[in-house]
Amino acid sequence: MSAPAPRHIPAHAPNGAPGAEPKLARLGGPLAVLFWCCCGITALPLAGLFTLIAEFGVVGAKSALFDSFSGPGLQQQVLRFGLVPQILLFAWAAAVVVLTVAKARIALSLLPWMLVVVVVASAYGQFAIRDAISPDGADLGAFAALMPGLLAQAVGAATFFGYFREGRRPQAYYTRG
Repeated sequence: MSAPAPRHIPAHAPNGAPGAEPKLARLGGPLAVLFWCCCGITALPLAGLFTLIAEFGVVGAKSALFDSFSGPGLQQQVLRFGLVPQILLFAWAAAVVVLTVAKARIALSLLPWMLVVVVVASAYGQFAIRDAISPDGADLGAFAALMPGLLAQAVGAATFFGYFREGRRPQAYYTRG
């Protein structure tokens, strides 16, 4: 008498039993990490703004913010150069949060390009700050000092771009619209 042939059981049945309703994609893995990091990127500036308003009132907070950025001085110029990438990063993070909650399909094409804009603005801002604070302007030494960080940002944006274009979870998660 011979032993019965073993049954083949698939290692992973992604949608459960045949004919069953397909499972909805969950927010998990790297997509969840990105989402929660973007929640933090969005929450911190808002908390700072509300703290400023609580401390000085609306008029005082508005005055403190606009006085900090206005003027031709070096400090104000450097502050403006440094603030633009932060505002763009905040806008990108807020868009990630809103589009992820909405599961909007446009996120797959819009969010990577928004991150590219952040990286370009960051590169410009870093070189502009270096140019403003150096007596002779930005030179080859500034380029050498800034390149590793800029390349790391570019690699991160390229990775995000590829993940949203070809990753299984983003393709399955963003389904509306």
